[in-house]
Amino acid sequence: MSWQYHHRRAETWRVIKGPVGVVRSLDDAQKDMIPHHNGDVITLQKGERHRLIGLDSWGVVAEFWQHTEAKLPSNEEDIVRLQDDYARK
Repeated sequence: MSWQYHHRRAETWRVIKGPVGVVRSLDDAQKDMIPHHNGDVITLQKGERHRLIGLDSWGVVAEFWQHTEAKLPSNEEDIVRLQDDYARK
């Protein structure tokens, strides 16, 4: 996943099939990757930078969005990509 954040949503992830790695930071500097395993729950704040990494070439994570603006819910346009290996905008 790209190194990214969102202006209008927080997220909760649950690891369904791991292991996966998560990098997170409150600023643009990427911190150390933390491994997570089946059943782990990761809570990301609105604006928190994050990246998901499949450690065994892939992983499965359930992602739940918490919209922070009732009149302007988050969507795919709310993704701010700081770094992306797939050249998305």
